[in-house]
Amino acid sequence: MEPIQNSRESNAIPKSGRIGRMAEQIRLKAGERILFEVMRDVNLIEAPSNYPKKAAWLREAVQKLERLCSELTAREIMQECGRACFGPNNSAAVKRIKQASISLEEFIDKLNGKRLGGGRLKVIDANTIAGGYDRCYCGQVKQTKEPFPTLTYCHCSTGWYRQLFEAALERPVNIQILQSIITGSDRCEFLIHLE
Repeated sequence: MEPIQNSRESNAIPKSGRIGRMAEQIRLKAGERILFEVMRDVNLIEAPSNYPKKAAWLREAVQKLERLCSELTAREIMQECGRACFGPNNSAAVKRIKQASISLEEFIDKLNGKRLGGGRLKVIDANTIAGGYDRCYCGQVKQTKEPFPTLTYCHCSTGWYRQLFEAALERPVNIQILQSIITGSDRCEFLIHLE
Protein backbone atom coordinates (compact mmCIF):
# COMPACT_ATOMS: atom_id res chain seq x y z
CA MET A 1 0.00 0.00 0.00
CA GLU A 2 1.25 3.47 -0.84
CA PRO A 3 1.95 5.93 2.01
CA ILE A 4 -0.50 8.74 2.76
CA GLN A 5 0.69 11.86 0.94
CA ASN A 6 0.04 14.33 3.73
CA SER A 7 -2.36 14.75 6.61
CA ARG A 8 -4.05 17.86 5.13
CA GLU A 9 -5.05 15.96 1.99
CA SER A 10 -6.07 12.97 4.06
CA ASN A 11 -8.27 15.05 6.38
CA ALA A 12 -10.08 16.72 3.45
CA ILE A 13 -11.33 13.40 2.10
CA PRO A 14 -14.76 12.46 3.48
CA LYS A 15 -14.78 9.42 5.73
CA SER A 16 -18.54 8.84 5.69
CA GLY A 17 -21.51 9.22 3.41
CA ARG A 18 -21.58 8.20 -0.22
CA ILE A 19 -18.45 10.10 -1.20
CA GLY A 20 -16.67 8.67 1.84
CA ARG A 21 -17.68 5.14 0.75
CA MET A 22 -16.43 5.90 -2.76
CA ALA A 23 -13.14 7.20 -1.34
CA GLU A 24 -12.66 4.05 0.74
CA GLN A 25 -13.29 1.80 -2.28
CA ILE A 26 -10.81 3.81 -4.37
CA ARG A 27 -8.22 3.44 -1.60
CA LEU A 28 -8.84 -0.32 -1.33
CA LYS A 29 -8.95 -1.12 -5.06
CA ALA A 30 -6.70 1.52 -6.66
CA GLY A 31 -4.40 2.80 -3.90
CA GLU A 32 -3.84 6.06 -2.10
CA ARG A 33 -2.06 7.85 -4.95
CA ILE A 34 -5.15 7.48 -7.15
CA LEU A 35 -7.42 8.26 -4.19
CA PHE A 36 -5.71 11.62 -3.63
CA GLU A 37 -5.76 12.46 -7.33
CA VAL A 38 -9.47 11.66 -7.71
CA MET A 39 -10.46 13.40 -4.45
CA ARG A 40 -8.13 16.38 -4.92
CA ASP A 41 -10.91 19.00 -5.24
CA VAL A 42 -13.52 17.40 -2.99
CA ASN A 43 -13.47 20.55 -0.84
CA LEU A 44 -15.06 22.44 -3.77
CA ILE A 45 -18.38 20.83 -2.91
CA GLU A 46 -19.31 23.64 -0.53
CA ALA A 47 -22.72 22.75 0.83
CA PRO A 48 -23.93 19.15 0.97
CA SER A 49 -27.24 20.32 -0.52
CA ASN A 50 -25.67 21.89 -3.65
CA TYR A 51 -26.59 18.86 -5.76
CA PRO A 52 -25.81 20.25 -9.24
CA LYS A 53 -22.31 21.18 -8.05
CA LYS A 54 -21.87 17.78 -6.39
CA ALA A 55 -22.97 16.04 -9.62
CA ALA A 56 -20.46 18.08 -11.65
CA TRP A 57 -17.68 17.20 -9.19
CA LEU A 58 -18.61 13.50 -9.32
CA ARG A 59 -18.67 13.53 -13.13
CA GLU A 60 -15.10 14.89 -13.09
CA ALA A 61 -14.02 12.50 -10.32
CA VAL A 62 -15.26 9.48 -12.29
CA GLN A 63 -13.47 10.71 -15.41
CA LYS A 64 -10.23 11.00 -13.40
CA LEU A 65 -10.80 7.50 -12.01
CA GLU A 66 -11.29 6.13 -15.52
CA ARG A 67 -8.03 7.74 -16.67
CA LEU A 68 -5.98 6.60 -13.67
CA CYS A 69 -7.00 2.96 -13.35
CA SER A 70 -8.50 0.27 -15.51
CA GLU A 71 -12.12 0.41 -16.64
CA LEU A 72 -12.73 -2.82 -14.74
CA THR A 73 -11.35 -1.34 -11.50
CA ALA A 74 -13.45 1.82 -11.90
CA ARG A 75 -16.57 -0.30 -12.40
CA GLU A 76 -15.74 -2.50 -9.40
CA ILE A 77 -15.32 0.62 -7.23
CA MET A 78 -18.74 1.90 -8.22
CA GLN A 79 -20.33 -1.55 -7.79
CA GLU A 80 -19.04 -1.78 -4.24
CA CYS A 81 -20.50 1.67 -3.56
CA GLY A 82 -23.88 0.40 -4.76
CA ARG A 83 -23.67 -2.73 -2.64
CA ALA A 84 -22.99 -0.59 0.43
CA CYS A 85 -25.83 1.77 -0.51
CA PHE A 86 -28.24 -1.19 -0.58
CA GLY A 87 -27.25 -2.01 2.98
CA PRO A 88 -27.94 -4.84 5.42
CA ASN A 89 -31.52 -3.75 6.29
CA ASN A 90 -32.59 -4.02 2.65
CA SER A 91 -30.76 -7.34 2.34
CA ALA A 92 -32.71 -8.75 5.28
CA ALA A 93 -35.99 -7.37 3.89
CA VAL A 94 -35.55 -8.94 0.42
CA LYS A 95 -34.63 -12.29 2.01
CA ARG A 96 -37.94 -12.21 3.90
CA ILE A 97 -39.84 -11.28 0.73
CA LYS A 98 -38.18 -14.15 -1.16
CA GLN A 99 -38.92 -16.65 1.61
CA ALA A 100 -42.59 -15.62 1.50
CA SER A 101 -42.74 -16.13 -2.29
CA ILE A 102 -43.45 -19.44 -4.00
CA SER A 103 -41.94 -18.47 -7.37
CA LEU A 104 -39.56 -16.02 -8.97
CA GLU A 105 -42.56 -14.28 -10.55
CA GLU A 106 -44.26 -13.81 -7.19
CA PHE A 107 -41.02 -12.51 -5.68
CA ILE A 108 -40.66 -9.97 -8.50
CA ASP A 109 -44.32 -8.91 -8.13
CA LYS A 110 -43.76 -8.31 -4.41
CA LEU A 111 -40.61 -6.28 -5.08
CA ASN A 112 -42.53 -4.18 -7.60
CA GLY A 113 -45.33 -3.67 -5.08
CA LYS A 114 -42.79 -2.26 -2.63
CA ARG A 115 -41.08 -0.23 -5.39
CA LEU A 116 -37.80 -2.05 -4.69
CA GLY A 117 -35.61 -2.10 -7.77
CA GLY A 118 -37.47 0.66 -9.55
CA GLY A 119 -40.93 -0.87 -9.36
CA ARG A 120 -40.89 -2.27 -12.87
CA LEU A 121 -38.95 -5.50 -12.68
CA LYS A 122 -40.07 -8.15 -15.17
CA VAL A 123 -39.14 -11.82 -15.48
CA ILE A 124 -37.96 -12.45 -19.05
CA ASP A 125 -37.11 -16.12 -18.57
CA ALA A 126 -35.90 -18.44 -15.80
CA ASN A 127 -32.47 -16.77 -15.81
CA THR A 128 -33.15 -13.17 -16.84
CA ILE A 129 -34.97 -10.25 -15.25
CA ALA A 130 -35.36 -6.81 -16.82
CA GLY A 131 -35.28 -3.82 -14.52
CA GLY A 132 -34.96 -0.10 -14.62
CA TYR A 133 -35.84 3.30 -13.34
CA ASP A 134 -38.04 6.02 -14.78
CA ARG A 135 -36.00 8.59 -12.86
CA CYS A 136 -32.53 8.67 -11.36
CA TYR A 137 -32.72 7.77 -7.68
CA CYS A 138 -29.14 8.78 -6.85
CA GLY A 139 -29.25 12.05 -4.95
CA GLN A 140 -25.58 12.54 -5.72
CA VAL A 141 -25.99 12.91 -9.49
CA LYS A 142 -29.65 13.16 -10.46
CA GLN A 143 -29.43 16.94 -10.77
CA THR A 144 -26.51 16.86 -13.19
CA LYS A 145 -26.55 19.73 -15.68
CA GLU A 146 -24.40 17.83 -18.19
CA PRO A 147 -24.69 14.17 -19.14
CA PHE A 148 -22.01 11.83 -17.87
CA PRO A 149 -19.87 10.68 -20.81
CA THR A 150 -19.79 6.99 -19.78
CA LEU A 151 -21.82 4.47 -17.79
CA THR A 152 -19.10 3.99 -15.15
CA TYR A 153 -20.89 5.89 -12.38
CA CYS A 154 -24.04 3.84 -13.03
CA HIS A 155 -22.23 0.68 -12.01
CA CYS A 156 -23.28 1.82 -8.56
CA SER A 157 -26.75 0.65 -9.65
CA THR A 158 -25.36 -2.67 -10.89
CA GLY A 159 -23.88 -3.19 -7.43
CA TRP A 160 -27.21 -2.23 -5.85
CA TYR A 161 -29.10 -4.72 -8.03
CA ARG A 162 -26.45 -7.39 -7.43
CA GLN A 163 -26.78 -6.97 -3.69
CA LEU A 164 -30.58 -7.18 -3.90
CA PHE A 165 -30.69 -10.35 -5.99
CA GLU A 166 -27.68 -12.12 -4.48
CA ALA A 167 -29.02 -11.52 -0.96
CA ALA A 168 -32.49 -12.79 -1.86
CA LEU A 169 -31.62 -15.64 -4.23
CA GLU A 170 -28.34 -16.66 -2.58
CA ARG A 171 -26.58 -17.13 -5.90
CA PRO A 172 -24.42 -14.93 -8.13
CA VAL A 173 -25.98 -12.56 -10.60
CA ASN A 174 -24.53 -10.48 -13.39
CA ILE A 175 -25.99 -7.08 -14.22
CA GLN A 176 -25.87 -5.48 -17.66
CA ILE A 177 -26.56 -1.75 -18.13
CA LEU A 178 -28.44 -1.03 -21.33
CA GLN A 179 -28.95 2.72 -20.86
CA SER A 180 -28.84 5.41 -18.21
CA ILE A 181 -30.60 8.69 -17.48
CA ILE A 182 -27.44 10.53 -16.45
CA THR A 183 -25.80 9.68 -19.78
CA GLY A 184 -28.72 11.19 -21.68
CA SER A 185 -31.37 8.47 -21.96
CA ASP A 186 -34.95 9.03 -20.84
CA ARG A 187 -34.75 6.10 -18.40
CA CYS A 188 -32.34 3.55 -16.95
CA GLU A 189 -32.53 -0.03 -18.22
CA PHE A 190 -30.78 -3.14 -16.88
CA LEU A 191 -30.76 -6.87 -17.46
CA ILE A 192 -30.24 -9.06 -14.42
CA HIS A 193 -28.72 -12.41 -15.40
CA LEU A 194 -29.14 -15.14 -12.78
CA GLU A 195 -26.19 -17.52 -12.77
